[in-house]
Amino acid sequence: MNLMKENSLNQNRIYELDILRGFALIGIFLVNIFNFIQTAGVDVKLLPDGNWIDIIFTGKFYAIFSLLFGAGAAIFLSRAKEKGKPSILFIRRMVVLAVIGYLHSLVWGGDVLLSYALIGLVLFALHKVPAKALFTITFSLHIIGILVNVSTYDWLYGGKTNMPPILDFLLLITTLTSFLVYFIEGFTLMNIDALAKLKMRPKMHKWLLITLGSISVITVIAQFMITNHKPAHILLIISQLPLMLTYILLLLLLVKKKRGSYILYPLQAYGRMAMSNYLGQTVVGIFILPMLIGYFSPSLIIYGLCIITWIAQIIISNVWLKYFYYGPVEWVWRCFTYWRLVPLRK
Repeated sequence: MNLMKENSLNQNRIYELDILRGFALIGIFLVNIFNFIQTAGVDVKLLPDGNWIDIIFTGKFYAIFSLLFGAGAAIFLSRAKEKGKPSILFIRRMVVLAVIGYLHSLVWGGDVLLSYALIGLVLFALHKVPAKALFTITFSLHIIGILVNVSTYDWLYGGKTNMPPILDFLLLITTLTSFLVYFIEGFTLMNIDALAKLKMRPKMHKWLLITLGSISVITVIAQFMITNHKPAHILLIISQLPLMLTYILLLLLLVKKKRGSYILYPLQAYGRMAMSNYLGQTVVGIFILPMLIGYFSPSLIIYGLCIITWIAQIIISNVWLKYFYYGPVEWVWRCFTYWRLVPLRK
């Protein structure tokens, strides 16, 4: 048994989900730091070209994070049912998350935790709907989302005015449900035990990775080669789902390998402390980053601070969890959810 599996059994956790969560945090900070540096007053014209980040990172890592939130909700509800009070615990958990998110939004307008909490309550309202029906809903919303984003391009980016009301309405619906789609998919995949089924079918895992990976590689290369914004934007929208799934399938494959498991092991602790690290990234972006402006170039600040923050947070997370059961914010969240003081120190 490798160290990740052993630690997970001790904590009753699914280590693959923690690694995926840690991986998602890496991409999220790289996307957000461009917003942080603009918030600090740096003109967008002075920033390095972020097109490659839009193609490879933007949207995909928040999608992974959202998918994992849905999976986490399924796990929490399952365990709460064993305690005989799933409703009150889940609702209280979302209310506490909403408070944390609201406080975070006062510091930075790019907060997603408040939205996650509100959408989590919607997910709870849908949690008894059959899995097939939920998948039908999410698949339909994915297709509608792609079609709407393609159809509204000329109004959003091409300068056309007076968007037809039906397109305006559909755009609003797809925007409001963008997180919910991934929440539902993560929730449903966890309830049908998709992770275990994927482990039992390595050939299916391989062919899914080859198929989705091929689509992702082709669309990504095409986006780098195409100079016309409209077809590049359409490919960006179309490629988000297959590229996100390729990232997940690739990491799950690497975790199965001894060397891959060893390399990815530090991300497990990073993912277990996801909320603490996510909020920590805001501290870096809002309070530390502005102090570097004027001393270093925007490019060096963006990429240098990202690398330093990743390394520091991964090291701190691994050291912290040697002595404590939970990250500091996760501990507060857990205490208020269960309405009692839970042990923190090992």
